Amino acid sequence: MKYEMIIETAEQLHALSHPLRQRILNVLTSRELSNKQIADELGESAPKVHFHVKELLNAGIIQLTKEEVKGSIIEKKYMAAARSFRLSSALELSKADQHMLYESTFHATYQDLLESIDYYEGVIPFAQISQQQAWLNKEEIDLINEHFASINEIVEASRTNDEKDEATSLYSLSYFFHLASQRKSTSDGHEK
Repeated sequence: MKYEMIIETAEQLHALSHPLRQRILNVLTSRELSNKQIADELGESAPKVHFHVKELLNAGIIQLTKEEVKGSIIEKKYMAAARSFRLSSALELSKADQHMLYESTFHATYQDLLESIDYYEGVIPFAQISQQQAWLNKEEIDLINEHFASINEIVEASRTNDEKDEATSLYSLSYFFHLASQRKSTSDGHEK
């Protein structure tokens, strides 16, 4: 599995622009699973998962890794093509494509949060949620990006470590760091 895949085509972008496909991709970055195993893991129907797995496979976002004969059925196993995905700077996105991608990403993140709330019956242990806006200079932005890079290194190292034990727990990490609309008011109430 490659460390990173650059999303370079509209087909790849559209394959990623669905919340269920993002959830499928998330489970396949750390494990090789069949359609049925993915459906069970995500609490979705097998036919629905099969359709979305096919879309991801056709776009090259996931790969067929194994075919096993089990009686009269051929069980196919899949895995993500890479550990992380990044949009090519050369890929020109329409406003509608950007909205679709961000909306599906938010939806997948929201679904993951709801599943955790249900699993832990309303109180997620050790959860941290924050939504803030701040006026930042270049040095502050660089420092935040360095922190994100450090966090990503920890997460990626944990994905390559197949030895899970009692001291480890599965965590979900989501963050969006972006320029806010410049129509926000300043602290003195004036438009900036």
